[in-house]
Amino acid sequence: MDLEHLVKLHPQLFHMAVAGSWPAIAQHGLLPTRTIVETSDLGKEEMSELLDQRRAKSVRIQHPQLGDVVVRDQGPLNLTHLEPKLIDVTVQGWLNILNDRVFFWLHPDKLAGLLTARRYRSSVQDVLTVDTRSLLKSAVERVRLSPINSGAALYPNATPRGSDTFLSIADYDYAARKRARGSVDAIVELAVIGGVPDIADHVVSVRRMRGLEELGEYSLG
Repeated sequence: MDLEHLVKLHPQLFHMAVAGSWPAIAQHGLLPTRTIVETSDLGKEEMSELLDQRRAKSVRIQHPQLGDVVVRDQGPLNLTHLEPKLIDVTVQGWLNILNDRVFFWLHPDKLAGLLTARRYRSSVQDVLTVDTRSLLKSAVERVRLSPINSGAALYPNATPRGSDTFLSIADYDYAARKRARGSVDAIVELAVIGGVPDIADHVVSVRRMRGLEELGEYSLG
């Protein structure tokens, strides 16, 4: 896929964060779960529980720099349905992939689906809207595209996945994906390996949302 084509199709990206987390994100960056956990004061066993196993529930931890942090659950990742669909990675390998990156939706409909999902619809979220071109200028070498919701395997017919699920922009065959899945599902996720330390430079708005209701907006000034 051509970078300019990606920007034209999706000029903005969307990330849903726990309510109240924007100030820490603005100061320290949008960090992957692994970085947050490994720079915390947790013991090795507690770290292993968060990184080496599926997180059935969200876990709140105190971080020496970030303060009060919620490590999101992986509830939609049903291991019974996931394991048979893994092509060339183990369950542990897939968890490693997820924990090493941060994720953005490319289409507003995907964001809306997450905001209104049963586990999130009644709680407040900080929704970051990001300028795609700006982010790519900073992190394009670490950007990967996925045609699936990589953190979900809810049903027995879950989409197969493996080491080639996430591809660089140049290696992503958008035309083939569009023919097979339509424009909305041609690219489902944009992930950045290692996170985005300078995310504040790329954000155009941060809204407080409950479901599809906008409760307010942070000042970026």
